[in-house]
Amino acid sequence: MGKALVNLNRQNARLVFSSSNRPPAPVQRSLGRREFLQLGIAMPFLVSKPAFADGPEVAEAPVAVSVAPPASSIPVPVAPKPAEVFLDLEFQLVPPAAFKFVDTQPVYDPNRRGPAPEPSPVRARFDSQDGSTVLSVVVRNAQNLRPSLLQVTDLSVFGGLEEVAKLLLPRGSRVLSASNLQVVLPPKQTALGPVEVPPKNYYRYEFTTNNGLHVVMTAAAMKGKVFVCGGSTSAGTGWETYGAALREATESFRLRSEGTVL
Repeated sequence: MGKALVNLNRQNARLVFSSSNRPPAPVQRSLGRREFLQLGIAMPFLVSKPAFADGPEVAEAPVAVSVAPPASSIPVPVAPKPAEVFLDLEFQLVPPAAFKFVDTQPVYDPNRRGPAPEPSPVRARFDSQDGSTVLSVVVRNAQNLRPSLLQVTDLSVFGGLEEVAKLLLPRGSRVLSASNLQVVLPPKQTALGPVEVPPKNYYRYEFTTNNGLHVVMTAAAMKGKVFVCGGSTSAGTGWETYGAALREATESFRLRSEGTVL
């Protein structure tokens, strides 16, 4: 992460964020899919289904009994590669170790004339080896979501979990869970002495989309920008395979300012 302002429909149905047994209610908004994507907050994986989803269904093969190979030919399991922290100037996260980094920014051309190309709002992207699952960090100007006279320094300026969900989640999403993590920050040292700093709010959502995706995300705001770290895969088998890794990665997401983790 001079545009026209988007008027949100205040008569939309309410999201379900409680732990009751009622089925989760869909997010009802007046924004169409194209308008939502133009906000730039939607994850790249919300644009289309995973690559394998469009292919023909493969019939389940019958169970076969095979003879075990000799002990000498059995491969020795390799320990998984430890995950490393991905550091950006404004955020950090720990992506799954098996995911590969994908460069999303325009290629630098020293011979290019004229203005430089606009940077991609996708500041970081990591794909699973089979290409079916994506973890991304999208950054956008908070004014594109809702105009404000003051600089947005925290996501709570937009409201609680339900209000922010209507801004960030695609139309038709079904919220499975939502929570708010408040990180207490140390006082800021100034010439007049220490000044208390409000806690930083991280809004977390898990939801499914109407095109068959299972998504988990963490969102936060800082210096007039909204940061969304989200992971997506296909609902069902994809989530069973990658869900735990995506949840762990998005929960590791933190903002950074002047070298300090917020």
